[in-house]
Amino acid sequence: MTAADTATGTTSLPPGQSTPEQQALARQVLELCRAGRLEEAEGPYRDLCGNPPRDGAGLLSLADAARILARPADSVAWAEAAVRSQPDRADGWSVLALAFIAAGRPDDGYAAAAEALRRAGNDTAGDAAAIQAAVQAHRAQALARLRRGQLAEAAAACDTALRLADAVAQPAQSLRQAQAETLGTLALVRMLEGRAEEAEALFRRALSHRPVLPEILGNHASLLARLGRDEEALEQAEQAVALRPRLAGTLHLIGTLHHRAGQPESAIAAFHRVLAVDPGHSDARLRLADSLRIAGHWQEAATVCRDGLARIANPDDPGRTPLLANLGAALQSSGDAAGALEAYREALRLSPDLPEVHNNLARLHQETGNPDAAIEELRRATAGRPANQPLPLPLRRALLSLLVAAGRTAEAEAEAFGIARTAPEDAELCFGIAALFLQGGWRDQALPYVRKAIRLAPDMPRNWIAFAEALRDATLPGPAGGSDGGLRADLLAALGRPEVEASGLARAIAGVLMGSSILARLAALPEDASPALDDASRTLLADGSLAGLAEDALLLAHLRAAPVCDPALERALTRLRRVLLLALTGPGLPDRPAWRALCAAIAEQCFLNEYVFAETDGEFQVLAVLIRAAESALTSGEQPPAVLVALLGAYRPLYRWERAGALQALSWPEEIARLLNRQVAEPLAEAAIQAELPVLTQISHPVSVGVRAQYEENPYPRWMSTGLLPEPVTLPRFLHALFPHAALPASPAWDAPGWEAPEVLVAGCGTGREAVWAASTLKNAKVLAIDLSRRSLAYATRQSRRLGLSGIEFAQADLLELGTLGRRFDVVHSVGVLHHMEDPMAGLRVLRGLLRPHGVMEVGFYSAAARRPILAARQFIAERGHPPTLDGIRRVRHDILGLPADHPARAVVRSPDFYGTSACRDLLMHVHELHVTLPWLAGALETLGLEFLGFRLADPAVAALYRKRFPEDPAMTSLARWDRLEAEHPMIFGGLYQAWVRARG
Repeated sequence: MTAADTATGTTSLPPGQSTPEQQALARQVLELCRAGRLEEAEGPYRDLCGNPPRDGAGLLSLADAARILARPADSVAWAEAAVRSQPDRADGWSVLALAFIAAGRPDDGYAAAAEALRRAGNDTAGDAAAIQAAVQAHRAQALARLRRGQLAEAAAACDTALRLADAVAQPAQSLRQAQAETLGTLALVRMLEGRAEEAEALFRRALSHRPVLPEILGNHASLLARLGRDEEALEQAEQAVALRPRLAGTLHLIGTLHHRAGQPESAIAAFHRVLAVDPGHSDARLRLADSLRIAGHWQEAATVCRDGLARIANPDDPGRTPLLANLGAALQSSGDAAGALEAYREALRLSPDLPEVHNNLARLHQETGNPDAAIEELRRATAGRPANQPLPLPLRRALLSLLVAAGRTAEAEAEAFGIARTAPEDAELCFGIAALFLQGGWRDQALPYVRKAIRLAPDMPRNWIAFAEALRDATLPGPAGGSDGGLRADLLAALGRPEVEASGLARAIAGVLMGSSILARLAALPEDASPALDDASRTLLADGSLAGLAEDALLLAHLRAAPVCDPALERALTRLRRVLLLALTGPGLPDRPAWRALCAAIAEQCFLNEYVFAETDGEFQVLAVLIRAAESALTSGEQPPAVLVALLGAYRPLYRWERAGALQALSWPEEIARLLNRQVAEPLAEAAIQAELPVLTQISHPVSVGVRAQYEENPYPRWMSTGLLPEPVTLPRFLHALFPHAALPASPAWDAPGWEAPEVLVAGCGTGREAVWAASTLKNAKVLAIDLSRRSLAYATRQSRRLGLSGIEFAQADLLELGTLGRRFDVVHSVGVLHHMEDPMAGLRVLRGLLRPHGVMEVGFYSAAARRPILAARQFIAERGHPPTLDGIRRVRHDILGLPADHPARAVVRSPDFYGTSACRDLLMHVHELHVTLPWLAGALETLGLEFLGFRLADPAVAALYRKRFPEDPAMTSLARWDRLEAEHPMIFGGLYQAWVRARG
């Protein structure tokens, strides 16, 4: 039975009459509805449905109440009954028009509004009731036009209604409400026309007339959301639904705003409220399923989609498509690959051109270990599309990623070229292509795209980070590199970027520099020479060839920034230093700025590599003469030539010279002042820092004492730049980026206060690079960095102060004694330390005890498989009996460089550590080191209750290799599989396992 049926006499009252109680109850129901007290209105409304009023006013009150109670069919029925009761009342036809529009019948609404205007008559100036009815009728026509998309006609109808209302000098409250509602309708029209400022002003006017109109509050909230003012929009929308809880559109907006803000649980609650009001609201159902899936409620998301599908009887209805796509995504997230595949296939049957579904299908194939099927799925998505409608860019990038991961080089390069051609001057796009190639370990393919990204966006730090990654440890061909002036410029600029670690570019720079014929000639000079300049050296000086090197900006910058890591360039520089030294005793080397700069840069390089360059007896004799000349000049109150000071610093650290203080007291050119700062001021500052360092534990274990002695003699590594990120990130974000597949701890552990300001322990910090990394990478990190060697700690402290990092506490301690500290940490970092202990497991057990619940730890161990060349070199060294002194290390390097290319020990020449005194000792002549295997690591983690999160890999190509070999393990967390891969490729870890683990919780 409809409301119209109940409105036909069920009492003994004459037609058109109601009892005073009925009339009062109808007014009460309407007022409760208008006040937002819908639950209170429900009971009286049901009572009236059983015994409705018969007069027109009472029926119209019920019609308005039903519309507010979200019963559009009832609203139409009551309004129709009112019109039948009093067909000449214009306000009855206006209410009927609004009821028709609320019920989704805009044509009927428009007709009813036209009838209302006819009944109101042409002259409404003296009849307030007629004016109000006309205003409502014009507004109803505006709403009907709005439903048809006729915005200009809707605006005109609103304008007419507002002119009528404005003509009344003292409008009644009901007319003021009608005026406010019309202003709100016009504001909605302007919003849909894109005239946001006008819409905003109209909404404000409407709300000033009647601030508790919920529909206007809701529509205003929509405008605020469109303008990106989400917090204001949410507040306004909440006010609207507080007044009118069944405003489905506004409830939907609230859910959307929560979804957009990353608050899925709040969004879920809002979308449930929408469906409670309007079970057929398809968009709310889709958003609800999406929010449930994001929140991890996969089964519930699938149920919501299936309920929606059950409401659509026709299996070929395209309206099923989005529900099927969402169902597939929910099932895919829950691990139901077969169910997801079936849902996706059905969605594509109904609508073949669904890029997102093709993408999800491709991911599904990839996750189930079938990358070729994933590629073909995206290929199918492309097939049949018009040439002017290519696959959307995200899917083309997904296809490129799959091709890279599958190692299909030619196809990947062609796809990348096609993508780049769509937007040739897009830095973001170029970076994205480069990043995908780098992810696959394809540095050569990445380089041109990242260089283009740099050209288009030279101030973007991530472009320079990618550039350094593309060239890390690469050896570029000399002539090609030398002819590429642009690459020279890029390398020079990269050396000045704080986010770039200069040492990673050393090989690439060497390849470019060795394109110089002068350096090639220097490298070919004989190793031994007499004190007098030989003919070749005289020729180089006489023809001005060396002057070009003195002005080579890339060469000078490299010498100052990072140790040279190339045998040929090292030979060239060793000979160049000798030529310059011998020239100083004759007329060949005037004290010009260019020569000073070159000699000072060589001196900075030699200080960085701790004078690992070989020396001849002739050089030693000339050096003694020059030292006496410098001392004589200082004694007589004269200033030694600047170039002489630079060459002295190229052979011996100046701070060890007893006259270093006298040099500092003099005024020098810029390059010499910088050299004295590095070779005198900084070492003296470190000596002062050593005396201030706190001691946290005793150091008494024999192995610890021996290791400490080595690093007091040879601190390692000596570094200048660390590749600092421009902005630190939170610990959760860092771990998510490093291990996207890891199921990280849920709240409350993950949201505990410690994660916002993590306590970090760097156990065995050496010269501080890892401590600086932690303090600059992890947002608000508080770092305790300990080491055995006070000299290493002093270097670390000075460098951290130079970088302005105040969140690091350095102290001397033995890792084995840290359990006595009584502290716990969110992050523990100990790489390259535990394998220098007598029992690495004992050290690992201590670190495990320092972790907080759900804490994470990075540990590094030497790989037994990857260290085979090191073991061969150590055996080679032992056979010759070279001691771990500067002279012994020079002899070791000389002998290894002279080995045949296929000798097992010759492979160590590829290590950057081969090119520095302390580094070479650490690499080849360490006082105590052990090696482990991956089965040992797996057993150790199991014993200590630690969960393996993944490896930090220096080379992205290794991750690509693993994914291709074991596609069934996208998280790459199987140590057994890693062991198999290492057996097939023994050098994939570069000598060191760097594993991130966490405490099981």
